[in-house]
Amino acid sequence: MRDIKYHIIHCSDSAFGDVTEIRKWHKARGFRDIGYHFVIRRDGEVEMGRPINEIGAHCKGFNLESIGTCMVGKSDFTPAQFAALVEVHLMLESLFPHIQINAHYEFNSGKTCPNFNPHERLML
Repeated sequence: MRDIKYHIIHCSDSAFGDVTEIRKWHKARGFRDIGYHFVIRRDGEVEMGRPINEIGAHCKGFNLESIGTCMVGKSDFTPAQFAALVEVHLMLESLFPHIQINAHYEFNSGKTCPNFNPHERLML
């Protein structure tokens, strides 16, 4: 199993989407599969992307040591999405006790994604 240090949170920057749609977008960009491990839909449903034992393609320079979760939306996320994100993170903490939650923008100054501060919003 990989040594996972970071749970990196992203957003789809779209008002719609699911794992199937995002997989199409990523494959059109030349990825072999969806780059994220989890996608959280607007209704709070969590969908699996890449298996967590596979290296993602979501945060250049940090993919080897991270898990990527994408929230569908731009900046107006639902309470169900935030509740699901907490559950995903708690599950990951049970597998990787030292994992920390981070926003994509913390690793790439050119990004604003996910357009909220997960440290403040989720109090994790």
